[in-house]
Amino acid sequence: MDGVHDLGGMHGFGSIPVEADDEPIFHQPWEGRVWAISATTMRRTTIDRFRWHIEQMPPAAYLISSYYARWLWAVERLAAEQGLLDGPASVPVAPRPPSSTPRWNGRFRPGQPVRVANRVTAGHCRVPRYLRRQVGRVERVACAWPNPGESAARGTYGEPELVYTVVFAAEDLFGPGADHVLSADLSERDLEAP
Repeated sequence: MDGVHDLGGMHGFGSIPVEADDEPIFHQPWEGRVWAISATTMRRTTIDRFRWHIEQMPPAAYLISSYYARWLWAVERLAAEQGLLDGPASVPVAPRPPSSTPRWNGRFRPGQPVRVANRVTAGHCRVPRYLRRQVGRVERVACAWPNPGESAARGTYGEPELVYTVVFAAEDLFGPGADHVLSADLSERDLEAP
């Protein structure tokens, strides 16, 4: 996440509007249609490839677009990539791996401090900027899942790797006024010893 879409922890965008507990899932009928259409393209790729397409949206367009307008932009590109606009899809359905509990030991253990690596990439990255170079503590091994960067680049899922839930003191990330704990699920390759 090295583009304008990585807004987490950035200042200057104002408060986040929070709607009522009973807010509708879709605010306009077209949003529900985009959600339904996305299922067709998502069966033939990975969630990470879908996210990568959203990240290719020009920055000015991204900032003024709604959530489902961004989805529509990505779905249009995925449909073209998959040949759906020219006739029957040329890309087979991509099987989704189960999110599983790993049966192997990783480099890190619960309670161990870790530093988040600062890997800047031209491809898809699931590590927010505000966590890079920060030290947290491994809370648990969350699951085994294919690497998001590789899944985005190929459009297919690869071999799983360990994903850890890492906790951070929000004060370390956002300053002395933050009084909570933040947790993030991070791939093993995005972590290093402090």
